[in-house]
Amino acid sequence: MPGPSQDVSIEIDGHVALVTLGRPPHNLLTAAALGRVADALDGLDGRARAAVLASEGRSFCAGADFRSPDAPDPTDGEDFERRTRAFYAQAARVFASPVPTIAAVQGAAIGAGFGLALACDVRVVGPRGWFQVNFVRIGIHPGFALSITLPRAVGAGRAADLFLTGRRVDAEEALRIGIAEHLADEGDEVRAALALAGRVAGGAPLAVRSTRATLRRALVDDARAAMAHELAEQVVLAGTADAVEGVGAVLDGREPNFEGR
Repeated sequence: MPGPSQDVSIEIDGHVALVTLGRPPHNLLTAAALGRVADALDGLDGRARAAVLASEGRSFCAGADFRSPDAPDPTDGEDFERRTRAFYAQAARVFASPVPTIAAVQGAAIGAGFGLALACDVRVVGPRGWFQVNFVRIGIHPGFALSITLPRAVGAGRAADLFLTGRRVDAEEALRIGIAEHLADEGDEVRAALALAGRVAGGAPLAVRSTRATLRRALVDDARAAMAHELAEQVVLAGTADAVEGVGAVLDGREPNFEGR
């Protein structure tokens, strides 16, 4: 069936849905695009028992779209706060997805893309998949509730390592430390995720729903609270010279030159 828009498609086969973000090559997110992902997941309630969240192109999701006209302006605190708050409102809806959701990660999952993957219940990663919390490399505080979801996945020490260095985590390390749960062959990420979703959908629906609710209890509220705190910290940093330099470096494809101001 057609999806909510040209950049999000939905296919349902039996009890399993495939939601695909089609903003290749890197599937960069705006609040509107993230909202369409949330719309697609919301619409599966009563129509599917499990879902796969996948994307087209080289990257699963390489983060927020800084080139979009709707991107938060790091030099304007009021604009930055308003637009980022709208983005996180849509992120909270993804956390509240009514069905178990499996991320099929075929390439980079960076920043908000990493947050999107961790908002899902399970992650299947291919050999070219990798993860990065790069916020210190753009001069702002982490977001998308990563400040709670990443420590829950890998532990406080490993999370600190990843947050404070901004280094990449390849597929094998992601599997080893708990970011991903399954490793698929290259090009087989979606099929493997769909097979896993089929096993989830084959369970007793009421028991699956109840078990998932227990596993994710308070997660939506915790994610909302985390994003409120993250936003407050981001607003403080957004107007700094380092934040402006960091975003500029991303747009220019160069290494940032931070000065601590």
